Amino acid sequence: MTQEAAPGLVCFDLDGTLVDPLLGVRNCLAKTCAAFGLALPDEATLRDWIGFGMRESLASLRGLEDPARLEAALDFYWESYREEGVFEHELYPGIFHLLHRLKRQGHRIYVVSAKPSLFARRIAYQFDLNLIFDDIFGSALKGHWQPKTEVLAALAEQGTIWPGGVFIGDRGVDMTAACDHGLEPVGVTWGYGSRAELAAAGAKHLFDSVPDLDAWLRLRFPQSERFDAFSRSE
Repeated sequence: MTQEAAPGLVCFDLDGTLVDPLLGVRNCLAKTCAAFGLALPDEATLRDWIGFGMRESLASLRGLEDPARLEAALDFYWESYREEGVFEHELYPGIFHLLHRLKRQGHRIYVVSAKPSLFARRIAYQFDLNLIFDDIFGSALKGHWQPKTEVLAALAEQGTIWPGGVFIGDRGVDMTAACDHGLEPVGVTWGYGSRAELAAAGAKHLFDSVPDLDAWLRLRFPQSERFDAFSRSE
């Protein structure tokens, strides 16, 4: 009798992988630029910012060279984000059911985000996903952006993650972090990183749609569902 494989480890990026943050980022940044007399970056620049630290992104704008003014603009942005931006995200179609199925199989499921953990948790909550994840890891609200490979290093040291799982994300930094810590790097192209960016950073698999990713995950993790739909995720 063949013994079924043990539950696995699945780590997800948030922005550009599970949710689309562009509307919230654009609107909050527009308000910040208006309040501080700054030129609003074009759409391509905003898309490039997603997946990285907002402090570092704002610091690239002309008019925020002074550290105190940068800090004030960052505070204004996050206050706007708290009041409105977190509600202006869209969950990519199919993600809800994909995550629920993985949870019913009993896997350890984490979010590792460049977004402050406070807001990452609020976004998960508003889409009724907070109980699916075993934990949600993000950046500090006031600190400097920390590369995800450093976040994973700390998680590996404390035994939260281990080699052999998968990391699913839409940016090259996600793939780099996965490779650095023995996780299978899986890139998705519906977010904000290009296929070339993902491939150059070491993506082992690339998927263009949520159904394609879901089909692969069913093969990668063929375990039977161990829990009913309401026991762990709702």
